[in-house]
Amino acid sequence: MQPHTLAEKFFSERSFSLSLKLTVFIIALFLYAMLYITFSGGFLSTQEWRLILYFLYIIIFAATFLCGFMPGIVIAVLSSILASSILVPQGLTFEQLSVADLEIYPFVAMYFIIVITVNWFRENIERLKEQLVENERLHQQARHMEKLMLAGEIAAGIAHEVRNPLTVVQGYIQLISAKCKKQCNSEDSFSLLLDELNRANDIISDFLRFSRPDQPQKSQVNPNEVIESSASLIYGEAMRHNVRIFLYPDADMPTVLLDKDQLIQVFLNLFHNAIQAMPQGGTITVYTGYDKHLDLVTIKVLDSGTGMDAQTAQRLFSPFYTTKENGTGLGLSISQSIIHAHGGEIKVDSTPGQGTEFIITLPLHKLTEEQAGGAL
Repeated sequence: MQPHTLAEKFFSERSFSLSLKLTVFIIALFLYAMLYITFSGGFLSTQEWRLILYFLYIIIFAATFLCGFMPGIVIAVLSSILASSILVPQGLTFEQLSVADLEIYPFVAMYFIIVITVNWFRENIERLKEQLVENERLHQQARHMEKLMLAGEIAAGIAHEVRNPLTVVQGYIQLISAKCKKQCNSEDSFSLLLDELNRANDIISDFLRFSRPDQPQKSQVNPNEVIESSASLIYGEAMRHNVRIFLYPDADMPTVLLDKDQLIQVFLNLFHNAIQAMPQGGTITVYTGYDKHLDLVTIKVLDSGTGMDAQTAQRLFSPFYTTKENGTGLGLSISQSIIHAHGGEIKVDSTPGQGTEFIITLPLHKLTEEQAGGAL
């Protein structure tokens, strides 16, 4: 075990830095050592030492509050040793102790009571602080979601209104293209116009899908079949970009309650992003697995692309965040919403120059016969 790990285990969790905890603990040990050396030298009377024993309360309090329970116990034990040396005459048995000599027990008891009490208060302070931070985070997230909902409603309204004239323009261009096909030398121009209109329509569809997500139409489906279907759909694009797709399905994969079309959309988006991250070609590898103990299906999509730094990976699922020149920044956000709608999670792990890995986990929900008949 590493020294740093041992130190973290010894100094229980506190919001203070490890260096501060080490410094306070070393100072406490130093003060104890100085007091013990002074006592051994016989420079002070017993009455003066009784007063100094009260000073040890402060050292124990500081060590426990700043460093944690175990450092507080260590200082309390050392303080008890010093108190015993001062208050209990050497060589006396228990029967020979006077009432005055028994004063040692309240001192020792108080040392350990201080440790327990201070540690309890400190843990509650830490817990309260964490709760306040979490409440503030949730509050900020709620405000952010309210803004996104408002933006989504506005975007949905605008997108719906813009799509209608685009559809009309697209229809007339197709009609004109058909009429001019034999007379005009402008087939390439019409194709370009139609491609751009289709791209604009796709962007609008993404906005609508983001602002008004469809409810999953779930049925019992084998995730391996979904991935195979997605890979076959992207196969042509992958071949054109010199990208090979390898599938390693779990042979014992059970069926899962999910929306096949929505999951295909998720994997197509992941495959498409992976292809774009490998301009010189590469590989996409997909692993599926089932954990019987956790009752979870795990799907890993790895590529050999350029990867990304931690800051980019952290913002990857944020709406409208994109690193592509012509991207909308909604693909992965929509994919995350789809996975969440299925009760699952999607995470990303990436290193610059070493590729990217997406990890999807889905809970296994088995339908009863009656539910399965209704879903199908």
